[in-house]
Amino acid sequence: MKVQPNTPVGSAQTAQIKAARNEFEAFQVVVHANGAAVDGVSAQASDLKGPGGATIPAGNVSLYREALLQITTPTSSIGQTGAWPDALVPDVDEIAGEKRNAFPFSVPANESRAIWVDVQVPARATPGLYRGTVSMTGAGLNVSVPVELQVWGFALPSTPTLSTAFLLHTPSVAAAHGGADQNEMAQKYERMALDHRLTLPNVFVVRPSGTNWTSFDQNYAPFLDGTAATRLSGAKMTSAQYPWERTSGAVSEFARHFRERGWFDRVYDYTGDEPPGGTAWSTIRDRSTAVKAGDSSFRTLVTTTKDAADNAGVTGLLDVLVPVINFMQAPGQQLQRSSYDGFLSQGKTLWMYQSCMSHGCGGGTEPGADWPSYMADVSALRNRLMQWADFEAGVSGELYYETAMTYSRDPWQSIYDFGGNGDGTFFYPGTPARIGGSSQVPVASIRLKMLREGVEDYEYLATVSRLGDPAFAQQIAKQVLPALYRAGGSDPSALEQAREQLAQRIMELGGGSIDYGDGSGSCATATCGATETGSNGPARGCGVAGGALVPLFGIGLAAGSLLRRRRQ
Repeated sequence: MKVQPNTPVGSAQTAQIKAARNEFEAFQVVVHANGAAVDGVSAQASDLKGPGGATIPAGNVSLYREALLQITTPTSSIGQTGAWPDALVPDVDEIAGEKRNAFPFSVPANESRAIWVDVQVPARATPGLYRGTVSMTGAGLNVSVPVELQVWGFALPSTPTLSTAFLLHTPSVAAAHGGADQNEMAQKYERMALDHRLTLPNVFVVRPSGTNWTSFDQNYAPFLDGTAATRLSGAKMTSAQYPWERTSGAVSEFARHFRERGWFDRVYDYTGDEPPGGTAWSTIRDRSTAVKAGDSSFRTLVTTTKDAADNAGVTGLLDVLVPVINFMQAPGQQLQRSSYDGFLSQGKTLWMYQSCMSHGCGGGTEPGADWPSYMADVSALRNRLMQWADFEAGVSGELYYETAMTYSRDPWQSIYDFGGNGDGTFFYPGTPARIGGSSQVPVASIRLKMLREGVEDYEYLATVSRLGDPAFAQQIAKQVLPALYRAGGSDPSALEQAREQLAQRIMELGGGSIDYGDGSGSCATATCGATETGSNGPARGCGVAGGALVPLFGIGLAAGSLLRRRRQ
């Protein structure tokens, strides 16, 4: 959920979350001020103590203040005006490790304000139940919120199964950070993206000198090899976009080096965008021919459907087709995935993307359509469902055109573009003037967190499929998202229940073992899980009354949805 100033108080007394090893899981703590303002609000997290003396240190718990964005123009027909939370100002930022100005803050009388709590479960955490607290202090406020984290006995990979390519215009980023070094900022943003299980594929600011790739490798090899200083140990870029001129010599040299370093399977050339309006078919034909002249195995990517490519006579020149979600399943129609079987049988690739068509590009959407959406003024759950759509559609990757679109102005004031609030923007520039500290860093949005959660959801679904029960995975996915265009009415509790069912099925299929750590149930073998006892139930919100104010401790469905928006 997204906590707005008028969000009411919840009822539960404990923040309860569940996660796999090497997964991030989040909740929110909300302070509601009854009658009078509450000043000086701060938060602090404790260690989480688990079974057999196991500990998840407080350093794995990140705290953020949710900044409100005043939305005056709603997202087409699906959004709403008002104050919406989006930017997450860190207590201690995850890139430079500096103390920032998340705390203290004030809560106006009769309003709610929220903090976001991210818990990173270590990859080798002992499965079971962990307990700790988040302490909230302020004028008239001194509350310890109990936290219970159930760690399941399987781990998510640091590099996700789903390939992603979320573009970043690095000159705009550098300018928004006061003229900071473009390459330095590109690497900071890539680090943050990888820790949200996303790839920014076009951050190659440094160019090799002829056949000398020393400087390029020093800057980018850690992100491609999985040795960068990411919180997710070993996280690698899942895609790499060719950044230079399409001459046979340049393409050939790029392919040679990337093949030599073991990176070539992730390489693609963005050959054309939304033809014929974005890129002419004749241009796509010429570009593809030029790229293939440099290296016949170099993948060419175009955002279009197979039918359109067939009609233009260029399908044989293309390797990655990326249809918009709206063309993969129109309202009331069957999924179009089978029409790509022949293309895929040739060893080619199918991705998908989300565009402003999901919210109408300034107008309304087609009747009966409620697409997944990355906009700030729609539900958090709707932000999270694109990856469920990716799984149901049977695509292996997701593309999105830009992640810092509104950096040419001030995104802290408005992220409205192409008829949507957040279309093309998932980060905020974390300047010292804005968030404190002394260094320039990216700031995540709630929508970026939702996107991360969606990629993790995809991993649950893909793991069940990989372990031998793809029918069950599809069944669960359709319980959450009955059709690609039916995201608007999805139930958060249904998603949480679906995640638990998938986790239990992973256990049944030999994906790990589970021990609740509270004496209510344990599993010593790797084949049980679905009949395990001792479940703590789905995550839920909670509230505690005290004095002149009522803090609300609401579990946030931190949803992560992959992004890709197009100019229509």
